[in-house]
This record gives sequence, structure tokens and C-alpha cells, in this order.
Amino acid sequence: MNKKILIAEDEEDMRQILSLHLTSKGYIVSEAKNGIEAIDKAEADVDLILLDIMMPGYDGLEVCKQIRNQVICPIIFISAASDYMNKMKAFSLGGDDFISKPFSLKLLTYKVEALFKMRERLLQNHDESKRKKILIDDLVVDITSREIMYNKKVIPFTKKEFNLLVLLLSSPKQVFTKEHIYERISGIDGQGDASSVVEHIKNIRSKLSFAGFPENYLQTVWGIGYQWNSQ
Repeated sequence: MNKKILIAEDEEDMRQILSLHLTSKGYIVSEAKNGIEAIDKAEADVDLILLDIMMPGYDGLEVCKQIRNQVICPIIFISAASDYMNKMKAFSLGGDDFISKPFSLKLLTYKVEALFKMRERLLQNHDESKRKKILIDDLVVDITSREIMYNKKVIPFTKKEFNLLVLLLSSPKQVFTKEHIYERISGIDGQGDASSVVEHIKNIRSKLSFAGFPENYLQTVWGIGYQWNSQ
């Protein structure tokens, strides 16, 4: 089945170039010329979103913020506003990649295909027929039994440590803020505050390292939060 891509871009010439190129690659393309249209069309069954930052109505960052909890597909930001803070903000809101304008169509194709391949691997790891196991080299995270093993040896994790690790593994390379992590693993009735996430991260790294698994996969994005990056 052909993948569906939403292009949210206010510049008509750029939008048409991207649309023609992606259509020629076999993708089904829909277009949005502003942030309001992007939010409406993101609710459809799309497989990837190309999202410009500087758009009328709502900018791309606001669009991502509003749709991210309902839309699980990859989001690639495309923008001339490629300063460090914009990039970090894009990733912290749930963006999966960032391409700075101007860019080559060859690079765009590579980025799109890479994200689709990554997502297919992730979905395979979560397949029901595989008992909901996430496999990373010899690290096995069993969602059903809530057990983590490395080289066939169980690594003891607390409930929150387990939930935090699964959250990061569910979206490789996505940067999660401490506040987002705390909300997801503790819920609205959780006790404490987001600062406790730092201790959970420290414990996870220590346990993985003690078991012999490379702890550098769990990376700190300074000033923002954490991500799982195995590449």
C-alpha cells in the first residue's frame, strides 16, 4: 500500500515542487497551505507529515504541539528558521527530524525513506505475534511480562523505570522533555515532580551499564530532555 504524506507549507512553489517529487516516488500526497489546514488534514490517515515552521494561522511548532498526542506518524520539520532553539523546540514537541532550507530533493527522499524503515522495524518489534517484545541487539524488553533481559539475564527495573525506558524506545530519536516523561510515567496523580526523572534516568543507565549493555544509547539533550539513539 502506498504511503500517504501530508505537506504543510505556505509557499505555493515549494509545496508544488515537493508534491510533484514525492508523487513521482510513488507516495500519495495531500497539501495544507497554513497551520489550520494542517491540523485538520493531520487527523486523516497519513503516514508522514512534512511541516514548515513559518506558516500563517498556526506556525509549525504550534501545529505539532496540538496534533502530537493524536498523531503517531513521523513528523519532519522543514524550515529556513534552522537556528538551534527552533530545532530543539521542534524535537521537544515530538518532531522526528529537521531539514533546513534550502535542501536537495535527494536528501528529502533519504530522510523520508529512513523514517519509514525505522517505523516498520518498530512496528515489527511490537507485533502481537511476538508477544510485544522490543529487541535491540541482545536487549529484550517484554511488554507483556514487563521483564527486561540482556544476554538472557534479567535486569531488575522498577515500574517507573520500565515505563520510562519503553516510552523512549517507542519513538527512537525523539527528544522527550523531563516534564513530558514525568507526566507519562506518573500520571496526573503522581507524587513528586519532574526532577525525579533525572534519578530514574541515572538508575536506568547504571543498571544497563552493570549488565554490560552500552548506556550511551540513552542520551541527554542538554536543556531539553532525553532520547534513545542507537545510531
